[in-house]
Amino acid sequence: MGAQPFLKNQWYVSARAHELNRKPLARMICHEPIVFYRREDGQAVALSDRCPHRQYPLSKGQLIHDQIECGYHGLRFGPDGACKLIPAQKSVPDGFGARAYPVVERNGLVHVWMGEAALADPALIPDFPENGGPGWAAETDHLLVEANWRLIVDNLMDLTHLTFVHKTTLASSGIQENPLVVTVDGDVVRARREMRNVEPAPIFRTMRHFHGNIDRFQNLSFLPPNHVHIRLEACPTGVKDDPDLVHHVVLNHLTPETDRTTHYFWSICRRMHVNDPKVGDLLKRMNATAFEEDKHILADQQKMIDSDPQGGVLVNLEADKAVSAVRRIIRRKLQDEAAPPA
Repeated sequence: MGAQPFLKNQWYVSARAHELNRKPLARMICHEPIVFYRREDGQAVALSDRCPHRQYPLSKGQLIHDQIECGYHGLRFGPDGACKLIPAQKSVPDGFGARAYPVVERNGLVHVWMGEAALADPALIPDFPENGGPGWAAETDHLLVEANWRLIVDNLMDLTHLTFVHKTTLASSGIQENPLVVTVDGDVVRARREMRNVEPAPIFRTMRHFHGNIDRFQNLSFLPPNHVHIRLEACPTGVKDDPDLVHHVVLNHLTPETDRTTHYFWSICRRMHVNDPKVGDLLKRMNATAFEEDKHILADQQKMIDSDPQGGVLVNLEADKAVSAVRRIIRRKLQDEAAPPA
């Protein structure tokens, strides 16, 4: 797999809301260094992390009220990126400043727009009310995975690997034997697998004391550019209209750091035992274990792809129907973005 271009005219998850405060936060998004901070009124700010004077990281400076001061020569930049002060001279050249990025906070996530600012429509951001919204509890974390973001999307849209990679947490019978039914609605890919009369996976026993086998259902949704929503359902075998059918939801936001590294923001969300921290802690530890296993698989996969003299060609199998549909959408969107304006 060669160097991959990025979709730029898109909103990307860049941080959790709790990560932003009055201390500058440095984060690389799509090969662009960005510094995040909060104004005194709490509003989130995102600027290029390169001081335009000598390219020193602004994130190594300090905040003076709502302005960020470069730690090298003391230049100050406002939330709009405009330079407000150059200590060594009396005036600031017209138009001199750092790039400012549009930022929107929603569902505990900080989204940044990496493309043309005039196209930054907040209505394009998917809604994830499960991420700590009313009636839900969410456990969250952030990983840096040494693999291209598309490989992680592949991993999440083909869960047949659970049997072999996640034996102690997510694996159960029925995954290999039952097909994935895939539908495409515009740029959204949805897939569902029904597994009836199977043993509960270990993670399903964390919240419900199933006696005997269960009917289990996987519901996967890819929402461009980089979100995978996974809704896991489970009920005792043969039970209909179970009020606790939605067992838990896993939210996955895969933001390119570079073409070979990815910010992986994940949440595991539940509607049961929302006030029980022991259940939350157990779910988080199980999910973290599984994602660490994925992290190593993906890093090894990326190394093999990069060292392949044939160019890292990937072969699709029957279980890759959802993966193939997602990749077609991504390719088309990349082509559309790269096309010259009419």
